[in-house]
Amino acid sequence: MARLNEDTKHSRYVIRIICEGEKTEPLFFTSLCDRLIDGVYHIGDCDIKTIPQPDVSQEEPISANRGAYKSQKRKVKGKKTKPQVVIEGVPPLKWVKFARKKLSEGVDEAWAVFDKDEHPAHKEAFEEAEKIIDGKKVYIAFSSRSFEYYLLLHFEYLYYNFQATECGERIDGKKVPCRCMTEYASEKACQGEQCINGYARMMNYWKETKTSESTFPLVENRLRAGIINAHKLRIDSDALDTSPIYERNPYTNVDRLICRLINTKVLNAGAECLFTDAGNQLYIRVCRNAIVICNKSDRTVILPDGFLKKYDWKTNEFTNLSGRLLLYPQEGSFCILNFNDSEVAFIERTATRPEYLFLPDYNAYY
Repeated sequence: MARLNEDTKHSRYVIRIICEGEKTEPLFFTSLCDRLIDGVYHIGDCDIKTIPQPDVSQEEPISANRGAYKSQKRKVKGKKTKPQVVIEGVPPLKWVKFARKKLSEGVDEAWAVFDKDEHPAHKEAFEEAEKIIDGKKVYIAFSSRSFEYYLLLHFEYLYYNFQATECGERIDGKKVPCRCMTEYASEKACQGEQCINGYARMMNYWKETKTSESTFPLVENRLRAGIINAHKLRIDSDALDTSPIYERNPYTNVDRLICRLINTKVLNAGAECLFTDAGNQLYIRVCRNAIVICNKSDRTVILPDGFLKKYDWKTNEFTNLSGRLLLYPQEGSFCILNFNDSEVAFIERTATRPEYLFLPDYNAYY
């Protein structure tokens, strides 16, 4: 009898996140999985795990379950970590193929997380991911120039062609970091003009990203800002750059994976949805500078004060957008205006529903 793979043993929905590298991305998504375990976000009955598990120093032991979310099961402290998974092949195609392998072994959903960098097989990776086999495809969370650009969007909106995550120089045939915008910076440091981390240090957003500390705490309270600005970046990218996604710089769609994990739904201007909660059904349509809500239930619905909130990503603050509202069946409706390019409306998540983010029409600002 064939031995069961570890990803065929679970009855719940299984998600695997295949990460490039052993620090920045695995540590980030490990921290997010820890928040899922703590009940900060609600995604349902899922088994989520990052591959590889974070590579941390021997002085900083982690639990064997860190980075694995299994329906509110608590972390177990003190266990030894499993040997790291070695993924062979040509990057970034190898990460997509490994994700495909996990799907064939019983995983329900697989994501490949990688950067543009100087990888040789981007076209092949994106083409492989689009193949649907047994009803499944691989999802890609891609960043250009690197994952750090996605982090940057949590602090400001910036459409800029950085040339590196860290600028460097050749010494004895080896590339050595210039330690840009630090007290140890070399004379050849770019002063934040060419590298993301140098710019981030200049703006005092962060100091380092290639350490054994997760970058998730840096941006956790600004996740909405990251989602909003990444969305706007793609709109600008589509308008300014017609080349394939994997050739663009800047570009990121990591926010789509974040939305998946923290249970957030994004509705663009022109989109509509049927919002169901506590037996009530509301038809919500996002217009260019307004939200229209209609009661589709067969009874009167009372929306509490603050049901809708307004979020300003530049200040990372939110205010109530609606007072207590009474909607009669089939006919009651109201509009909420005053959207601009730094504001969105949202309905907060609960244990039984996702958070809804209603984005303005960014195309209207061209």
